[in-house]
Amino acid sequence: MIWAAIVQYYIYKTNPCGHYAATCKDAKKNPLVSPLNVWIQSGSYVLIAFSEIFASITGLEYAFTKAPTNMRSLVMSVFFFMSAASAAIGEAFVSLSLDPLLVWNYAISAILAAVGGILFWIAVRKLDSEEDKLNNLTSGHFESK
Repeated sequence: MIWAAIVQYYIYKTNPCGHYAATCKDAKKNPLVSPLNVWIQSGSYVLIAFSEIFASITGLEYAFTKAPTNMRSLVMSVFFFMSAASAAIGEAFVSLSLDPLLVWNYAISAILAAVGGILFWIAVRKLDSEEDKLNNLTSGHFESK
């Protein structure tokens, strides 16, 4: 998101119409565009794709392998609920997806991701010391008969 915010900032900076790049037109009805190459935006897509892969695969694997056998479906449902909550937060910022607010949209997303990452690290930083104990969970203390 930082990449996207910086690229959008430079799109606004180099566009003849400034912060209204999407709706800018000249007298001949030809759009005035920024001289920046469109390929500079590909970096944000690549980084977002990698982050989704790392977060989804790691989260699914961790939720499934570290949960007791009889609680795996509950833990997986909590994982997917958190994914839905993050999608809802993303939808809350759709109104910022217009000129001249795109830089703010990307910057706020980057700040929220950084704060979330720091809070996540604080919450799970000591789990490495409990790795073997978590790997040996076979079932919860409530056995089904």
